Amino acid sequence: MATNWGNYTDYQNPASQFPGSAPSSHVRDARLILLERLIPALFQAKTCLDIGCNAGNVSCQLAFDFDAVSVTGVDIDPALVTAAESLLAFRSSRARPPTHASERTVDYFPMSAVLTHGCRFDPPRPPVSAPPAHSKWPHVTFIAADWVLSANPATSGPYDVILALSVIKWIHLEHLDQGLVTFFRKCSSSLAPGGYLVVELQTWDSYQRAVRPNKAPHFGESVKKLTHRPETFSQLLQEHGLHLCATSTALPRRISVYRKD
Repeated sequence: MATNWGNYTDYQNPASQFPGSAPSSHVRDARLILLERLIPALFQAKTCLDIGCNAGNVSCQLAFDFDAVSVTGVDIDPALVTAAESLLAFRSSRARPPTHASERTVDYFPMSAVLTHGCRFDPPRPPVSAPPAHSKWPHVTFIAADWVLSANPATSGPYDVILALSVIKWIHLEHLDQGLVTFFRKCSSSLAPGGYLVVELQTWDSYQRAVRPNKAPHFGESVKKLTHRPETFSQLLQEHGLHLCATSTALPRRISVYRKD
């Protein structure tokens, strides 16, 4: 179901990527698998920002399955942030904490045990600063905010990796061309030198489909005002010091990675 901002309360991946129902939260996201192939160890021991994190699936996977040292998920919808915090509690409850003799084990406890008995503990509430690189427990936090406009220092970086998966269209429709430029500028300023911006491109025809009555009809006027098009985004990003370093069309939507000078 689409919300007033165009995002989907049950969204996990492009629907055409997985025929039928969306995969369970423990099934690794194909986009993250692809990105690790394009740039090995892209997320390992990195600080990551997941913009438009929705219900938290990608953010949690970055920490639990791809060994990011710190992950911040931001979404404009507070209800989705609440859902993301619940998913974090669920995945944390399935993990076996590290001991003096063994590393942390992800998905150690069966899902049935958590569903039957409840979460073993609430997700940890980490401080704003990132943990040391040797931290053994996933460091994930979720924040409800419109990242384009937010001045919250907890989401200002610098980050090693910023992900914008299936979200740029909605930012563009909400904030128009100037907001898109602001978004790209903020991505650049929020990245550490040598950091990466990951973009999942939504094509122009998907903009037009987004304003159907059963989705986000209020964006109809926005579409008429836009002059920037997805095929020109690389030029805009380059103007802000972000240069294309890897791309793939192996999935239904193009995945591109830009590196900050």
